[in-house]
Amino acid sequence: MDQELVENLRKVGIPYINDIPWGTHICSFFGSKSDLLGIVVPYFKAGLENNEFCIWVVSEPLDVSQAREALEDAIPDFPSYAEQVELYDHRDWYHISELDADRIVQAWITKLKAAISNGYEGIRVCGSTVWTDFRSWKKHLDYEAKVENIIGSLQTIALCPFQLEKCGLPELLGLAQIHDFTFISCKDPYSYLNSMVNIDRLELIGKMAASVAHEIRNPMTSVKGFIQLLQGDKDLQRYSSYFMLMIDELERANDIITEYLSIAKPRVRNVENHNLNEILTTMLLLLQADARKEDKDVILVTGDTADILVDPREIRQVILNLVRNGLDSMPSGGVVEIRTSMQNNEIVLEVEDSGHGIPEEIQVHLGKPFVTTKEHGTGLGMYVTYNILKSYQANINIRSSNEGTRFIIRFPSAEGGNSDYICRYKSG
Repeated sequence: MDQELVENLRKVGIPYINDIPWGTHICSFFGSKSDLLGIVVPYFKAGLENNEFCIWVVSEPLDVSQAREALEDAIPDFPSYAEQVELYDHRDWYHISELDADRIVQAWITKLKAAISNGYEGIRVCGSTVWTDFRSWKKHLDYEAKVENIIGSLQTIALCPFQLEKCGLPELLGLAQIHDFTFISCKDPYSYLNSMVNIDRLELIGKMAASVAHEIRNPMTSVKGFIQLLQGDKDLQRYSSYFMLMIDELERANDIITEYLSIAKPRVRNVENHNLNEILTTMLLLLQADARKEDKDVILVTGDTADILVDPREIRQVILNLVRNGLDSMPSGGVVEIRTSMQNNEIVLEVEDSGHGIPEEIQVHLGKPFVTTKEHGTGLGMYVTYNILKSYQANINIRSSNEGTRFIIRFPSAEGGNSDYICRYKSG
């Protein structure tokens, strides 16, 4: 990498984003006011501490006084930066009714020149306008495109935050395309996850993952191959632990890509009568091999069961997700037990672990995307699991305590189940 570029990388302040060069145009989507503050306040704190002139164009759900108060609360010596930061109401800065992209871009350039002449290294800005109809949305998109075209040559970093509940699929696509990169910050997604617009968002995430997975996985595979090649060099044996760590991180990244791909457009189902015991028996050795790598185990106890009308690939995915979650929750020596039985003409599958349990506040939201108890989890595995089970009209119950968690899943039998469900899949 060019030495000058390395030396001029800027601290972003947002924990999960690495240092970035001047001229970066960032788009973020947030859920609540606290989510917005969690992005913008550390973003500006980093700018102030690194001799950048900061400009916050404040819009809903905050006003200027609330924004200033948030900065004062988070930055103990904020008064010493009084001359280094400016806050504007978005209506005053953008003149919403007559949004003039050329005028606003020129205003940013004027601010940049003034900042540099006053000894600052550049400007750090945050701002987003709002739109009320297609016409104002088109103006906003034109403005963002102009910023994207010019910002690359300027000593400027721009963050554009947008509220998720005000964005549909067209807005998400449009905004993502005219920024250098985009991320979502939403600590409490539950209030909007049931809306149709959110379904569009999830489909969008899956489609975006599918479109870039090949491009990401190819270089990852190359990097992994070279690392494994270096591992075989006797002169580099002292770096063996580093190589293993790098390979583990690449594999974790690949697992995350796989989870995002799982919410892309569903594949064609091959639904037929299958026996759950047979599906489990074919998987047992794989599950036990996974478990024994960490000194854990998986046991299977089967009872007589009728057939269920399913695509076996999807049921294997469900079992794999539940068992691996159970294994992740347990210390060494833990056991995941899988049981099957027949109860009231229903096929019952139980997956029970001896882990730390699932908090009640998480239990009620299981099956919604991005809900997870894992430090590095995405929450998409359980989202996919629940969607598969609901599509087969399976009933899901959870019993959890600090001694472990038991998932109880009840499938309708192929012979005595819901006739509408059976006919729907048999008819294709």
